[in-house]
Amino acid sequence: MKGFLVLLAALLTLTGCGAWDDGDASAFAPGEEERLTIYTSHKAEVYGPIVREFEERTGIWVQVETGGTAELLERIAGEGEDTPCDLLFGGGVDSLSACADLFESYESPRAAALDPSYRCAGGSWTAFSVLPVVLIYNPVLVRMNPPEGWSSLLDPAWRGRIAFTSPAVSGSSYTALATLLQALPSSGDVLSAFYDNLQGRVLPDSGAVVGAVAEGACVIGVTLEETARKAVQAGSDIAILYPGEGTSALPDGMAVVAGCAHQENARRFIDFALGEDVQRFLARVCQRRPVLGDAQEELRLIDYDLDWAARAREDVLAWWREMEAAQ
Repeated sequence: MKGFLVLLAALLTLTGCGAWDDGDASAFAPGEEERLTIYTSHKAEVYGPIVREFEERTGIWVQVETGGTAELLERIAGEGEDTPCDLLFGGGVDSLSACADLFESYESPRAAALDPSYRCAGGSWTAFSVLPVVLIYNPVLVRMNPPEGWSSLLDPAWRGRIAFTSPAVSGSSYTALATLLQALPSSGDVLSAFYDNLQGRVLPDSGAVVGAVAEGACVIGVTLEETARKAVQAGSDIAILYPGEGTSALPDGMAVVAGCAHQENARRFIDFALGEDVQRFLARVCQRRPVLGDAQEELRLIDYDLDWAARAREDVLAWWREMEAAQ
C-alpha cells in the first residue's frame, strides 16, 4: 500500500518531464552499475510515477527518452550496438514481436501468474497492460446513426471525418489497423478502402485523436480504451463505442534490448512493473486493464492473430508510407 501511495503522490506532483532532466540532474547520477535507460511510448502520467517509485525502491537512476513506438523501434535498430537504450517500455506486442531480433529473451518470475495469452513463448517481450481498441465519436455532432463498428470506417458517410494516427508512427495505431483488417476479412481491399476514406487526414500523434473528435475537426476516431476513458472522465465531448464485430485487447509490452549495458536493471524494472502495486495503479489511476486478473472481462473480442500482425507489419507500413508520400 505504501508503494501505491507513493505512486499517487508522484502522479499529483508530476511536472511532465522524465524521471530526471538532462543537465543539472546528471551531476547527481550514480555509478554506471546503478543506471537504466528507458525508451518509452507511454505518456508522462503513466511512466512518470512508475519510474519514480522504481528509483525510490531500488536506488537505480533512470533516464527516459520518449517517442512513438515505431519511431523508437527504428531508432534502436539504427543505433545498433551503440544504442544507449536498455529497455523498451510500451508498444503493442505485435510491433515488438515483429522486431524480436532487437531484444534479449527474459521471462520474469512474476510472469507465471499471467494468462497464457499474455505470455511470449520466445521471451522477447513481457506484457504490461491490456489495451482494447475502441471507436469514439462526438455525440454533439453525431446525434443520429452513430458508427456501429469497423465497417463504419469504410462508410462514405464518414469520408474525411475520421481521426486516425499514422501506423508508421504509433504502435497502437498499427494494432488498430491490424484489428480492422482481421475484423473485416471478406470486405475486399479493406486497407485501400479505409485509407481512401481518410481523405489524406492522417494525424501525426496518437494523442491527437481524442482532441480532433471532441473539438469537431473530425467526428469519429480510433483510439485505445484507456485514452478514451480518460477523456470522458475529463469531460471531453466524446462517446465510446465497442465495435459490433468485436475488437482486439492486445497487451503492450516491455522488452530488454539485446546487448544493453544495464541488462540486470532492465530485468528488475520488468519484475517491478508486474508487481501488484504497479498493476493496481494502472487500474485505479491510469484507466488501463492490468495483465494481472481478468483483463478481458465484458469484452467482445475477435480472434486476433498476433503472429500474422507481426509478420505483416513491415509490408503494411511500407504500403502506408507509399500512400502518404503520394498525397
